[in-house]
Amino acid sequence: MPITRRQAALAMLATPLLARPALAQAEAYPARALRFVVPVAAGGSADAQARLVAQRLSERWAQPVVVENRPGANGIVAAQAFMQAPPDGHTIFATPSGPIAINPHLYRRLPYDPMRDFAFASLISVIPLVLVVHPSVPANTLQEFLALSRRLGDGLTHASAGIGTPSHLTIAMTRSMGQGGNPTHVPFGGSAPALTSLVGGQTMAMWDAAFSAAPFVRDNRLKAIAVAHPERLAMLPSVPTTVEQGVPELISSTWMSLCMAAATPTDRVRRFSAEVDQILRVPEMRDNLAAQGAIVRGGTPDDFAAFARAESDKWGRLVRETGATMD
Repeated sequence: MPITRRQAALAMLATPLLARPALAQAEAYPARALRFVVPVAAGGSADAQARLVAQRLSERWAQPVVVENRPGANGIVAAQAFMQAPPDGHTIFATPSGPIAINPHLYRRLPYDPMRDFAFASLISVIPLVLVVHPSVPANTLQEFLALSRRLGDGLTHASAGIGTPSHLTIAMTRSMGQGGNPTHVPFGGSAPALTSLVGGQTMAMWDAAFSAAPFVRDNRLKAIAVAHPERLAMLPSVPTTVEQGVPELISSTWMSLCMAAATPTDRVRRFSAEVDQILRVPEMRDNLAAQGAIVRGGTPDDFAAFARAESDKWGRLVRETGATMD
């Protein structure tokens, strides 16, 4: 017997509430505007990369992509805001490496677990760190700098963007290899004040992202000694790598990524990832990211998940070595 419209309507009303999320999951994706939650203030490399991808994604999907900056507490503020959104693929955590690979080891009580709570969608890029020194420092190569650091010991002042940041932990990485001596660590509340101290001669050296350090190198207010990566940077093409200078194990970078909530339907994570991967293949996009001191990555969610676990293990060892903690 055919079902009348009235019977169909009554059947819909009788559908158990618990079954209705499945209906919501069946909607087209994306069904509305997307939101990128970024854990840093506007203007830096991470923010710039998030906006580049957001613009391209908006054009390809004909949906607005809103970038929301939520700085504070080493990314914890933004991570909490991200986790409060429905896990439907419309809210994305656009984050550098710290909240994923460093915070779980730095904080004894963290309100999230990236390996449990995040779906690793897309690795946008890696941003190698560059060793920069004040022009008065008598070293022009990595080997000369390491020898100077061993000779001066705590007389060499090493600035960083803060306790537990890649710029701090790279000092520990060098020391753990028995090559970097035992310099005095001088932490600041971010890259900008640390670089200001270095340019002013209050400190002597710093590992930092090329995006921040390059302007000071170009106008000869700082010397760039080495890029902590196997590949040279388009932003600083004349600066040799740590590999070229005989220290291949000294590899250090931050990175930029896009994560979804772990409960997001897998097909949405993979569709989003594939779209971003296509965006990263566009030559103009690759050039724009290179101008941020970044090396484009892309790939699948599985690729990114494996990378994130390896990075978490690496930085975790260094956090334990320094004894760094934030609570």
